[in-house]
Amino acid sequence: MSVMVRVFSVLPFATGLICMLLVAVSLFGFASGTIDDEIPAIPCPTPQEGCPTGMSDADLDVPSAFIMLDVKLEIKMELDDDSWIGVVDSKYAETCPPGESGLTDCSASDYEFLAGGPDHEGPIHLSLEPGSLRFVTGGDEGSTQLQENAIETTWSVHLATWIEVLLTAGGVVLCLSGVHMAFPSLTKRKD
Repeated sequence: MSVMVRVFSVLPFATGLICMLLVAVSLFGFASGTIDDEIPAIPCPTPQEGCPTGMSDADLDVPSAFIMLDVKLEIKMELDDDSWIGVVDSKYAETCPPGESGLTDCSASDYEFLAGGPDHEGPIHLSLEPGSLRFVTGGDEGSTQLQENAIETTWSVHLATWIEVLLTAGGVVLCLSGVHMAFPSLTKRKD
């Protein structure tokens, strides 16, 4: 009987190790990559309030399952001194719909930015959460030329912190259970 229990003790111990391995892999990231794209840098020769903005023509839909993940984006622009990019809720596509050219009738002050925007300096850092997003772009005050702006988006995927905590706790409990099953004499209390 004791040999059979020791054989079966491998199952919780192995499952606990798999949980801990998933957490270790998540700390480094399951996936990462870079997406290169180009968008027009829109001129803005007047004060920012009077300048048009451009908007992506489709929503970026983030599924509900992303609540279990920590997906991070970092967006860099080549023409950071002449233009800006921001992330807004997709509801703004109804009040500021993009035309065929991607331009809207709205200015930067018409949006509430989730990340980036005209006042933001440097790369944009965004953690994706469930919902729908749109990207909005515009020119910095004083920029006079329509140019192509190279965009580099770096992304990484990790497990959400709460999932990592659950997996770590479950992994430890399972490993200890496996050790207790295999070697009960080591875990017995002495009277």
